[in-house]
Amino acid sequence: MFMGAKTCEILVAGIVQGIGYRPFVYNLAKNLGLNGTVQNLGDAGVQIIVQGKEKTIWSFIKKLREDKPKLCVYETFQINWLPDKKLYTDFQILKSSKEKRGVGFSYLPPDIAICEKCVEELNSDNPRRRDYPFNSCVDCGPRFTVIESLPYDRPNTVMKDFPFCKDCFIEYTNPADRRFHAQTTCCSLCGPKYSLFDKNGKVLSFSNHREMTKFVARKIEEGKIIAIKGIGGTHLACSTTNDETLLRLREAKGNRKYKPFAVMAKNLEEIYKFAYVSKKEEELLTSFRRPIVLLKKNTSYYLSEWVAPGLHNVGVMLPYTGIHYMLFKDLNEGTIVMTSANPSNIPIYIDNSEIIEKLTFVDYYLLHNRTIYQRCDDSVLRINEINGFPSIKFLRRSRGWVPEPIFSHINVDNLTLLGIGAEMHLIPSLMKGTRIIPTQHIGTVTLLETYNFMIEAIKHFLKLYSTKVDAIAYDLHPQYLTSMNSTEIKEIFDVDVAVPYQHHFAHIASVAIENRINPEEPVIGLAIDGTGYGLDGKIWGGEIFYGKISSLKRVGHLEEYPLPGGDLAVKYPLRSLIGLMSKVYSINEIAELLEEQSFMLPHGTIELELLLKQLKERRIPPSHYTTSTGRFLDAISALLSICSERTYDGEPAIRLESTGYNAMSKGEQTKIEVPIKIENGIKVIEISRILPRIIELKNDLKTEKLASIVLNTLGVTFGNIINELIEETKTKTVLISGGVSFNEAIVDSIVRSIKQKHSNAQIFTNEKVSPGDGGISIGQLYLLALKMLNDH
Repeated sequence: MFMGAKTCEILVAGIVQGIGYRPFVYNLAKNLGLNGTVQNLGDAGVQIIVQGKEKTIWSFIKKLREDKPKLCVYETFQINWLPDKKLYTDFQILKSSKEKRGVGFSYLPPDIAICEKCVEELNSDNPRRRDYPFNSCVDCGPRFTVIESLPYDRPNTVMKDFPFCKDCFIEYTNPADRRFHAQTTCCSLCGPKYSLFDKNGKVLSFSNHREMTKFVARKIEEGKIIAIKGIGGTHLACSTTNDETLLRLREAKGNRKYKPFAVMAKNLEEIYKFAYVSKKEEELLTSFRRPIVLLKKNTSYYLSEWVAPGLHNVGVMLPYTGIHYMLFKDLNEGTIVMTSANPSNIPIYIDNSEIIEKLTFVDYYLLHNRTIYQRCDDSVLRINEINGFPSIKFLRRSRGWVPEPIFSHINVDNLTLLGIGAEMHLIPSLMKGTRIIPTQHIGTVTLLETYNFMIEAIKHFLKLYSTKVDAIAYDLHPQYLTSMNSTEIKEIFDVDVAVPYQHHFAHIASVAIENRINPEEPVIGLAIDGTGYGLDGKIWGGEIFYGKISSLKRVGHLEEYPLPGGDLAVKYPLRSLIGLMSKVYSINEIAELLEEQSFMLPHGTIELELLLKQLKERRIPPSHYTTSTGRFLDAISALLSICSERTYDGEPAIRLESTGYNAMSKGEQTKIEVPIKIENGIKVIEISRILPRIIELKNDLKTEKLASIVLNTLGVTFGNIINELIEETKTKTVLISGGVSFNEAIVDSIVRSIKQKHSNAQIFTNEKVSPGDGGISIGQLYLLALKMLNDH
């Protein structure tokens, strides 16, 4: 050991594995002439030991902080000066340790889109990497979907099935190479490979991957449907301009009659041809996360109407793997449909034999032989303009974000809490210390397959974070599979405490925790939603709350109206309209007004007569009464003949929004006055009173204008009632959540109405998780955390 040498241990946590951190540390230490070691730890942290002059070590520490890899995030950065006992003669990357030092919270990065350098290699003269679809390096490639356990090393990933060839090993062990210790390193000689199967499951022969993708590109342009296995699941790809193919795909997918398909575009220039793209949307589209972004169609929109029928927007993403870039190299078209291959509510298909067996309508199957350890859907989001400011709204938070945590302002210390979520769009979440970790998107848990997927996903996260669940939160609804099986879930995770929480309380709490609202601060909460089991056993969905997050009180809501047939009213919105009309019209008047629209019911006039008889005889059970904002929008969608049957979640309301979009975007702010009455001290919005005026205007105004009037009226009415509460309570913190808050027009009207009267009001919405049911679990966690901390 040379004179004046010091030894320093640096322990870092955060995103420090799976991003080329050890090669970065190695090269930095070598350049500064420091000796020592760097080693991955079993809790996803990293230990660094450096030996040399103290001044040089401080320079090293400064560069560690400031020149870190682009995906690196430090949660903790601990410096310990060690006794000078051991002599280090060089700097080494040590074999990873299973030791857990507990120096801070560490986690893996999400799956990362292929980087520009790897894309360039696809078109290079490098024989091992040219046209090789699994090209990746230290800066890109799959992470979450390939990792089996920590630390993040090749033997702990599915890449263990593909031993290095001589050249890849040289790159992997060369400190000057960008694949130095990149765990997904591989090439055409040693890595995974794609194979193409025909519809009978027979393998087709090609000399290389390029010839294969040329064939596939040609078949897409000929109108064929191709199943393509990717990073976290399987897509169905086809032309975006061939009506016949798109209709065939819709028919083959069963209930995909109108649900929009996602589109993959070759580049931004291609997107500009059919959609408007804001600066924020462009940033998201081109980011390493590569989500699907809902963009507004422009006047030059050239894609088939059957890509996103009846909507003003279309979901678009850019290529994020080598196979995507290779396909576009040979496609004359600049866009292709790239939609999930699995049917609704069924987990993504990831096994080759299952893909061929289940997708019998597909013309060809482009499948690879690398295991997908964790399914992971594409993320979907939109940017809403709320009072002139862009606001991210996640429809689905998954690939590109998972398993990144959300930072909480409360600390559950050594406890690990599990929020299950509700039933639809399920994303469970763990809470550990001050971090909330949502899983990937699971889907709607009504089937055993999806339930099992949920359980296995939770187990995987518990394994990654080496923890055990101490308490569980779930939805109050007694008929949700996740609630009915709460006892079984407790047994699976060996937990004694499981607490149900009301759906809309959890919605409001989700906004509170992601915006770090003090749990002692009183708030006004607006939950505008489709379905949630209320404390009175009825269906809530248009709720206004006041109080602290842990003790919210219902202080207002939309008026109650019947839903003839219960869940059937969700599928057939005319049923919701009939129930709503019964608040302001007699049975005979309803029969006369809806006579021409009875075709919107499966059994026409006979069914209409039966429903009216049930209403007349008051045979609607109490549990089929609702205050739902979603069902109100469905009713208006039926009244304006926009949607007669819901074929995907939220369709009637979504199409109503799209119908009214043009009028709203022109700044037309017409509204109808809606009376508010007081019942037992609670403000009740008599929303049914809007119907006579809309019916009166139907002959004079276009449907798009009427739709915009309804959306603006609803938003302004909610805004007015919140203004009253602000004045009554002196509380100016307003939280808005629920599935209907995806609707840009409604929320913009709410916020504008509040800001016009109370410019200093603080209004918060969900931006880090979905305002729909995909964000429910983090709200449940906040409520459970407050309970556990109070109990302890």
